[in-house]
Amino acid sequence: MSTMTSTSGFPCLLCSKTYNTKKKLQSHERNKHKNNKLIPHCHLLCKPSDDTLSFYQDTIIICLKNSLGKCFLSLFENEQSFKYIPSQWKYQCVLKGTEGEKKLKRIFKYDEIIFCEDINTSTRGYILFEDNDGQYKITFSWMQKERKENNRIFLTGTLLINFIANSGEFINKKSYSALS
Repeated sequence: MSTMTSTSGFPCLLCSKTYNTKKKLQSHERNKHKNNKLIPHCHLLCKPSDDTLSFYQDTIIICLKNSLGKCFLSLFENEQSFKYIPSQWKYQCVLKGTEGEKKLKRIFKYDEIIFCEDINTSTRGYILFEDNDGQYKITFSWMQKERKENNRIFLTGTLLINFIANSGEFINKKSYSALS
């Protein structure tokens, strides 16, 4: 296995090409080896036993199964708008208007609910909760499903978040105006 030094450049570990910058090597890997499954240092890794592998598979599945549903419940179950629809195995919480915005910031411990910011255009995308036309809501839904794999039953789920977005211009670092 080759090592990278400043005099030898940046060699591709999958073929014989060498590049003078790391950026060019990364571009080469993305374009020429994008679906690569070859691990050049594989011989250095220990192969786990079947029992160990099975243990880790089960552990990962159980962690995912337990944590996602439980996380959703932990975040929203104490909200007044939280509900469970048993026939659909669906948990739901709707946050609306200015009060909903405050609750969302408290739940996620995040002061600004901005999901996209472009410094070049001085614009910022955000979740719209209220404007001159009225109040808007954000709906969080966790739909739980039962899956059967390898003669085992697993609870999985799908998280859906539905909200109205808007954008605004930067006035300064802490405020913005709506572009409508």
